[in-house]
Amino acid sequence: MSGTRGTSGDDLPARVAALVSPVAEAQDVDLVDVEVKGQGNRRVVRLVADAEGGLDVDRIAALSRAVGETLDADDVIPGSYTLEVTSPGADRPMRSARDFRRNVGREVRVVRTKEAAQAPDVKGEVRGTLVAVDDDQVTVEVSGDEQQVPLAEIDHGKVVLPW
Repeated sequence: MSGTRGTSGDDLPARVAALVSPVAEAQDVDLVDVEVKGQGNRRVVRLVADAEGGLDVDRIAALSRAVGETLDADDVIPGSYTLEVTSPGADRPMRSARDFRRNVGREVRVVRTKEAAQAPDVKGEVRGTLVAVDDDQVTVEVSGDEQQVPLAEIDHGKVVLPW
C-alpha cells in the first residue's frame, strides 16, 4: 500500500489499513491508500483501491460493504463515520513498482528525485512508452531507445493523458 494519512497524530489510518487489507486482498483488490479525516462523529474514512483491469462500480460496492462490516465489527473507529471507497484517478502519481506495472504500454512521464537529477548526464524527467517494470527499475522507450530508471531515483511518474 502506498500510504496512510490522517488529520490527527494517532495511528488510526494504519490501524484501519491493517484491518481492511485482508478484506481487499480476499476480493483480489489492492488497497492503495487509506485516509482518515475529521474527528468525533464527523470522521471520513477514504479508501483508494485498485485491481488488475480496474474496478467497476459493482466491485467497489462489494468492497465497500465488506470493509464497512469489518470496521463496524471491530469498532476501530469510535462513533459514526462516512466510508468512501474509490479507485485511483488517472492523474494519480505512480511511486511503486506495482503502480508502474499497471501502466505498461502507456505513455508516461517519470520524474527523478532532485538528488538523482543532479548527477551528470542524467535527465530530471523521462517521457515515453513504459515497456517494462521489475522490482528495481522501470524501462521507458524514448524515440526508439530504451532508458532504465531505477525506482530508487524516481520521485513519481504520471500517465500522459491524451487530452
